[in-house]
Amino acid sequence: MRKHVIDDIRLEEDTGKGDPIRFTNQEFRKMFDLANLGRNDIFYDLGSGWGQSLIIALTEYGVKRAVGIENDRERQMISRLRLTRRNLHPRALIVPGDFTDLYSGKLAGASLEEPTVVFYGLSSDDLLIDAMREKAKTGCRLIYYFNGLFPEIKAERVDFPFFVSTVPFEKPTSEYDWLSSILRKRKSSLGDEGKPTVDELWDELTHDYDVYSDTSDIRYYKRRLREVLTKL
Repeated sequence: MRKHVIDDIRLEEDTGKGDPIRFTNQEFRKMFDLANLGRNDIFYDLGSGWGQSLIIALTEYGVKRAVGIENDRERQMISRLRLTRRNLHPRALIVPGDFTDLYSGKLAGASLEEPTVVFYGLSSDDLLIDAMREKAKTGCRLIYYFNGLFPEIKAERVDFPFFVSTVPFEKPTSEYDWLSSILRKRKSSLGDEGKPTVDELWDELTHDYDVYSDTSDIRYYKRRLREVLTKL
């Protein structure tokens, strides 16, 4: 039987669920290299679609175990078929269910206490940060994406458009502190000497979102960040 290297030519049409494979293999390698993914890791993908991240994590990075959390039944079925074709069971597992059940510890077959690396490539979800702080192992790495930033935590490593932060997560101490961890902008581009101002950093993040995503998210990030800072 021919081994399928590519079996995803016809992706789903727009159904409002998002693409079942959101990133290229090169992008998966980029994020996995950023997180130093390796043979001692247990990898979780929250919203795993057709399981492409699991395939790369298992076949190229040799992780001990790869678990995809996926709520859509059709995507669960296709994921299992793709993993079976590559003989990746039992190291690969697709767990059907909702993230909120994972966060509360009620999702059968998966637990946030297990992974050493978690990938979350969807829109920002502050509930995930609270759950990982409470349940995940110290040192567990969270990989996330430019379209889903977390104002509750600082980015420790960046290789755009991906970020990595490590449990128990470092909290930002100011707007400048958080924005600098995301943007890595060291010098003002307004013709002034020295570091950029907070306003310049917000403007740059807004510019980048205008290029890459939706600027309405910026207001949401500002509100959440300011809520975090008032609790310090």
